[in-house]
Amino acid sequence: MEHEPPIGGETTDLTATPRHDLGELLSDIAQLEAIFGTWDTTARAAVEAYRRAIEAINGEAMRRLVRALKAEPAAFAAMKQAAGDEIVYAVLRHHNIVKASFSERVEAALADIRPMLAAHGGDVELVEVNPPAIAVRFLGACDGCAASALTFHAGVKQAVQTACPEITEIRHVKGAGGGNGGARFVSPFAPGKDRVGLAK
Repeated sequence: MEHEPPIGGETTDLTATPRHDLGELLSDIAQLEAIFGTWDTTARAAVEAYRRAIEAINGEAMRRLVRALKAEPAAFAAMKQAAGDEIVYAVLRHHNIVKASFSERVEAALADIRPMLAAHGGDVELVEVNPPAIAVRFLGACDGCAASALTFHAGVKQAVQTACPEITEIRHVKGAGGGNGGARFVSPFAPGKDRVGLAK
């Protein structure tokens, strides 16, 4: 009898539905991965091997396509324009065919320091991207606190400029209200504090 991996007793619609939105496509993948996670080790290994094989042939096909397009200036220009589409860009990035965008690299740098800010009740968000300048805003306990200047210069600014040296201006935009309610806040980037998580 053919072995069918369990689906955790849940009724799941596995009917292929045409999707045209990146969020919906990624949601479909996440739902399938959740199902695969309930399968036994042998079934999961088979699915993983299948996934790697499909990705390998897709990735190699796209790399060969890009190499062919690069040989024709007009075709290469059209490809670069197509890469501005979020789904095309996401797939090309997944296969490491294109480099990370400016915004993506900035967000990755901010993600490196978010755990340290979160441990002190704060956060940071990217407000504006206008190369070679960006603007960021502190949230939570970091917004309007006395240590925000230190956190900005030793934390955010250093992390972003290390990851994106082409950035020449980083503006700190003040938050609109909220504040920290008078709570005492010590910057995680003060001397002697743990600096793990900063971009190297």
